[in-house]
Amino acid sequence: WENFPLKEKLEAHFHVPAAVGNDANMAALGEWKFGAGVGHSNLIYITISTGIGSGIICDGRLLLGERGLAGELGHITVIPENGPMCGCGKRGHLEAVASGTGIARYVADQLSKGRSSQILKEQPSAKEISEAARQGDELAGEAFQRAGTFLGRSLADMLHIFNPSILILGGGVTQSADLMFEALHTAIEESVISPDYTRDLVITSPALGDDAGLQGARGLAEMSFPPDGMPV
Repeated sequence: WENFPLKEKLEAHFHVPAAVGNDANMAALGEWKFGAGVGHSNLIYITISTGIGSGIICDGRLLLGERGLAGELGHITVIPENGPMCGCGKRGHLEAVASGTGIARYVADQLSKGRSSQILKEQPSAKEISEAARQGDELAGEAFQRAGTFLGRSLADMLHIFNPSILILGGGVTQSADLMFEALHTAIEESVISPDYTRDLVITSPALGDDAGLQGARGLAEMSFPPDGMPV
């Protein structure tokens, strides 16, 4: 798929104009135009799953950057020295620490060092860790609180840079929000340089569920090919 001309291939096959965007950007666009972000001009959407993806609406526009590469908030560095390996091949990124994969890796590493836990598998999944945390397992609870703290600090950085009015947090890991969001909120409050950044800030879940990306693709089509022929 590297250097594959997807847009051109689609246009040639279906004989209609096509637009292409990545999944996290489309989910952000979908939530902004049709979901939880309706009425907001500055929005950050983050999906926390096996990785961490994100999309940004800034002053009423999807932020793409010079080459369409903007908004990779999962790849900001949070542990600069000897951090865990990220899926991208770099170390210490937020994704490597606060994603489901990062949580599972942390627990596996602690177990290999002899930490006591009711978790018996050497390589547990994030779901299994969340179940253990709800049963009172100290290591499992610590793993989610650690992820929430790193995520909250990073969100504070994003508040400083983009000053959004809403943060939309989705993805499978947020199904364990009760295990990490207290630490997340605490980290945000402790990290922002002014309470103005969190005043009236909405932190919520997606309204569109699994359809967010599809609705975003619809929004991208409407923006790219409006009826009068003029891009908006």
